[in-house]
Parts: sequence; C-alpha cells; structure tokens
Amino acid sequence: MDRAHLNQALSRDADQSRLDRIDDLRDEYEIVDQIEEEYTRQTNRRKRRIIVTGVIILLLVAAVLLVVLLQTYDSVQVLKSRSLSDAGSNGYTAFAGHVLKYNRDGVSLMDTDGEDKWNQATQFKQPAAVTSDTYAVVADIKGTDMYLFDEKGLVKQLSTTKPIEKVTVGHDGTVVVIQENGSTPVVSCYSPEGKMILKHQASLSESGYPISAAVSDDGEVLALSYLRAGSTGASGRISFFAIKTQEQDNTLFTEDLNSQIAGEVFFIDKTVVVVGEKECFLYQGFESPKKKTIDIDGEIEKVFRDGRYFGFVLRMSNGEKSLRVYSRSGSEKLNKTVTGNYDKALMMNKQVLLFSGQECCIYTLRGIHRFDGQMRDGVLFVMPVGGINRYAVITYDGIDTVYLTK
Repeated sequence: MDRAHLNQALSRDADQSRLDRIDDLRDEYEIVDQIEEEYTRQTNRRKRRIIVTGVIILLLVAAVLLVVLLQTYDSVQVLKSRSLSDAGSNGYTAFAGHVLKYNRDGVSLMDTDGEDKWNQATQFKQPAAVTSDTYAVVADIKGTDMYLFDEKGLVKQLSTTKPIEKVTVGHDGTVVVIQENGSTPVVSCYSPEGKMILKHQASLSESGYPISAAVSDDGEVLALSYLRAGSTGASGRISFFAIKTQEQDNTLFTEDLNSQIAGEVFFIDKTVVVVGEKECFLYQGFESPKKKTIDIDGEIEKVFRDGRYFGFVLRMSNGEKSLRVYSRSGSEKLNKTVTGNYDKALMMNKQVLLFSGQECCIYTLRGIHRFDGQMRDGVLFVMPVGGINRYAVITYDGIDTVYLTK
C-alpha cells in the first residue's frame, strides 16, 4: 500500500473514531438528561408531598383554633398568682399595655405579673385616673393636685387654684381640667410641661355648666358639653374651641342639643362622640362639622371605648340588657343581648369585658361570646394578656394569670 492510500485509511479511521466518540458523548448526555428528569420528578414529588403535608397541618391548626376561639367558656384555670397588699383599696386601669394602680398614697405602673415598673408617692383624698394611649393623669377630685405620667413614670406634677371636678388627657399629653368656681366654672388646658395654654371661663347664665370635656389627639381642639337650665327645663349644648390660637374668639362651633343632655363627650380619632340620653351624635370636622345621629333605644347604663370603637350597655324597656358597639363612622359592629348586672365595662383588643363581683362576660367584636362565668374571689379588673384566651385578673387577693376553660 502506498503512502497516499495509507493516509486515506488513517483519515477514515480517525473520522470513524470521532463519530464513535460523538455517539458516546450523545449517549452520556442522554443518560444525564434522564438523570436530571428523574431528579426533577422526584423533587417535584417531594415538593408536592411537603405542600400537601403543610396544607393539612395548616387546616388542622386552623380547625383547632376555630374550636378554641369560637367556644363560650364558663370557668378559668389559674396559671400563676401573686398577692397584692390592700388590692381592694386600689383603683386600676389599663395603660401602655400594663396596669395603672392608684390609691390615696401613691400611683404605680404594674405589669401583668404584679411587678411594679415604677411608683410615685402622693397625698390624695379622692383619686381618679384617666388615660390616653401615651399619657395618664391621676387627679385629686375636689382637691387641687394632678400628676401626669407616661410609660416611664412622672412627667409633671400640676396644681390648680380651684377644686378639680373632672380631668382628661390627650394623646399628646394635653391635660384638660374642669374646676369648680361657683356660677363661673373654669376649664383649663395644660401642656405636658405644665404651662397653661387655654383658660375658658364658663357662665351658668350664658354657656351653661361644663359637665364633660375632651381634647383631640393632636391637642389642637377642645370639646365641651354643657348643662343648661331654662324656663322649659334642662338642656344641653356642645362647643368646640381652638386651643393653640392667638385669636381672642377661639370658638370653632356651638350647637344647642335642646332637651338632650350630653353627659359624656370624647374623641375617636378625628370624630367627636357626644353621648346624650336618647341619642348619640357624631361630629366629623370642627368648624362646619358633618353630623350623624344614632338613636339609643334604651337607658344607658355603661359607656366604654377604645381608640377605634365605642359602645354602650343599655337597659331595654322589657328589662333585658343590650350590648352595642359602633365604629367612629357610626356603623353598628355588635348588637347582643346580655344577662347579668355588671358594674364595669371595658374595651380592649377588640373585646368587650363586663364584670362585677365574681361574674364576668366577654364578647369579641366579631360577636363571639368568649366567656360567661365566674372568676374566683371577686373581680376588680380584667385585661387580655399575651396568648390565646389568657387574661390578667385582679381580685381582692392579688393578681392572677388565667386561662379560659370549659
């Protein structure tokens, strides 16, 4: 064989070898593709199993939660207790997620385990406390001393020149005080620093006697409800005033309520809620407010509110009790018939808590009757705490953390 033929033969062998190698690589790639396809199928199968298992677990958890949350419980299990000295002689109110405890000798902020976060000595004869989201005031009714607190403790001690009748506090720390002064009672507004920023002199013969006051969240507007006496009987009036204005006439709005006497006025966000005897009025805006009227078809026994809702316990003409809750727009959120006579009504965490003696009743805003039964040793104060169906209960013996049970 000559060299030319030899080179051709070698070239053909090389080409065939390359083709064989290409075929081998193609087979290897096909095997890799098959492995990848199988891995993908197995991975997808595992993912589906995980998703299905997760959905089943979520459905089971949801079912358990529904069973837990939709039941009405009638007894409690005490998880832990702490004794409190003279628990029955203190006043209690919720403040900043804790309990504000006050009496003649002092004020303290207590956590729901009964530990004091701070305390302040006082000398009161008739202490009364009011709170907003960020501030609390404890005042000596018929006296002249007030203490303004925030979550960290004392902010300012204030004094008035006339006896204190009523006090309220805004979210920005503005303190409003109604003071006795014969036929010319005084309404004063103080900044958190203790500076008097408004003094309003009322007159029995003109405006009437101020019986309730409220301040807007930003501390800009004062709302006052007056009781007026005339030849045809008692009547009511509502007025709004600008607090931080240089104008001599700071009146923004005034309206006579005729035969309605508004015993309570308060703000829900930018809505002024005026509670009359047979009607409740909602004012949105301050200079030319839009007004909505809610008819009250029973006798008001209790008024309660939080930062978004307000409500009443009504005694109906047939002797039954009705629990009503409304939004700031006036839409009805809850309407339930309740049994029992309750001394106190509170609203926290979208729950209405009614209690008196050993009896306690709890409704949620969704209409769920969460609890109806007795707490041990008599109830002085109740508030929800962290966890499902857990509450802090202050009794004459101390403070308990309880869990609702059947």
